[in-house]
Amino acid sequence: MSFFRSVLLASLISLLAAVLLLFLGFSMGYEEFRGGYAVITVDASIEDKSLRSILDTSSYYYIGEPICESSQWVLVDGFDSFQRIPLDDYSSRIFSFDPRNDGYADKLRTVFVRDGKRFVYLPLMAGNWNSSKLDKNFNDMLKDIPFTVDYYGIGRPLALFFIVYCAASVILLILCYINRRVHRSIVNIIPMIPVLSSLGFFGASGIGCAALLFGLFILLKEPLNELVNPAVPAVKGFEQRLIQLYKEIILPYRYYWLFLPVFFIAFAILIIFSPLALSFLLIISAASFAVFFFSLKIVSLSGIEHKRFNPVTIIRRRFPVFVFPIYILPFVIGAFLTIFFSPYMSGNINTNKKFDHILSEQDYYSHVTYQASFSRRQMGSNSSDFPSFYFGSDGLPLMGVASTRQNINLNDFPPFPLKGLIDFFSYVNSGEKTDTGEYTGNPTSGIAENMSLLVLIVFLLPGLIMKNYEYIMTKTNFATVRTPRK
Repeated sequence: MSFFRSVLLASLISLLAAVLLLFLGFSMGYEEFRGGYAVITVDASIEDKSLRSILDTSSYYYIGEPICESSQWVLVDGFDSFQRIPLDDYSSRIFSFDPRNDGYADKLRTVFVRDGKRFVYLPLMAGNWNSSKLDKNFNDMLKDIPFTVDYYGIGRPLALFFIVYCAASVILLILCYINRRVHRSIVNIIPMIPVLSSLGFFGASGIGCAALLFGLFILLKEPLNELVNPAVPAVKGFEQRLIQLYKEIILPYRYYWLFLPVFFIAFAILIIFSPLALSFLLIISAASFAVFFFSLKIVSLSGIEHKRFNPVTIIRRRFPVFVFPIYILPFVIGAFLTIFFSPYMSGNINTNKKFDHILSEQDYYSHVTYQASFSRRQMGSNSSDFPSFYFGSDGLPLMGVASTRQNINLNDFPPFPLKGLIDFFSYVNSGEKTDTGEYTGNPTSGIAENMSLLVLIVFLLPGLIMKNYEYIMTKTNFATVRTPRK
C-alpha cells in the first residue's frame, strides 16, 4: 500500500467514526439550545405559591426563578409613594371599584391563569437539554400533581459552527502542505480532522476543544510513534518490558509527558465553564486516539514488498519542540470568531405550537403612565385634563379643557418585567426566527463560557517564545545518538 493510500485509508476510518459520532450527538440532544422556556400547565385550583416553592428547587436544566402569578407585581399609586402589590394579592387589596384599578392586573393574570388552567414558565438554561431528561426532572419534582409540559427552545446556529470548523480544517490542510518538508510527519494529524468534527455541536467551546486535541496529538506524536512502532525489538518478560518502556519512551520524552497537565487543566476549564458534555467528550477523545494510533501504525507499514523507512531523530531533545501552535491557530481564531458572530445569527424556534401571551409591553407602560398621573386625574374620567373657563372673542365665558399633563420619565420606573418572556413568545406565534437567539434566561450566562476560551491563548505563546529553539538545541544540547529503524 502506498503512502498516499495509507493516509487515505486512515482518513476514511476517521470519517466513518465521525458519522457515528454525529449521529450519536443528534440522538443525545447535543444539537444545543441557546435557551427557551418550559411551560408547566396544572389545574387552576393548585395554589400558586406551593407550586412555585416546589419548582424553585435547584435544577440543572433551568436558570432563574419560575415565572408565575406569585412572582409578579402591579404598581399602585399610594398617594405618598408607589407600591408594588403582588399579583396574587391584588384582588384582596385593590377592589374592582377602586379608581386605581386600571385593568392591567387582570390582563397580567391571564398570562398565568385562564380557562381553568395555571401556567408556570421556567427559563431553560442554554446547553444540551432534551425533553426526555426534562420530563424525568419534572416528574421527580411534581410527583402526584397532574401536569403537562411544553418546551419552546431556540436552536443554536449549528451551520455556523460546522462551517467555521470546516474552514479551520481547510487552513490546517494548507499549512500541512506548505510545511510538508519541514514537519514531514505532520501528515499523521490529517486523519484527525473528520473524527473531531462532532465537537462542532458545542460551538466556540467545541472548536476550542478541537484545537487543544490537535495540539495534544502533535505534541505527543513522537513518543506515541515510538510506542506504536518501537525502534528496539520488544524483550521478553513483563518487568523487562516495563524497563524498556521507561528507558525508550518515558525517560527520553519526560518533558513531553510533564507538559500534559497543562492540557488537562485547559480541558477542565472548558468543561466546567462551557456547555461541553464530559461523557461525549470522552467518547470523542477515545475515538480520536484510536484513529491516531491506527494512522501511526498504517503509515509506518505502508509498503508491499518492504517496510517503509521511518526516520528517527538522532538527536534526542531535552525539551519538546513546540510546533503545534501554528497548526492549532486556525481553530483558536475560529473559536473566537464563533463567539463574535453567534449573537447575530438567527435561531429557529423549536416547537410546532402557538401561545396566546395576550399582554404587551405597551400595556405595562400605559399602566405605569396611568398610576404616575392618577393623583392629578379627574375622578370618573379616563382623561387627566380638567375643565377650565376662559373668555371668548365676544367677551362671554366659555368652558374648555386645560391640560394638566406632566412629562413622565418612564426610566424612573422598573422596566417591563415580562419583556423577555413576551418577546420570546411573540417569535413563537409569528413562526419566524429570532433576531439574535441570544436569550438564555440569564444575561450573564455566556460570559463564563467566553472567558474560559482565553485559556487557548496560552497554547499559542510557545510558538512565539520557542521560535528559534530548534536551532539552539542542535548547537548546544547533543544527547545520545539513536539507531535508525530498519
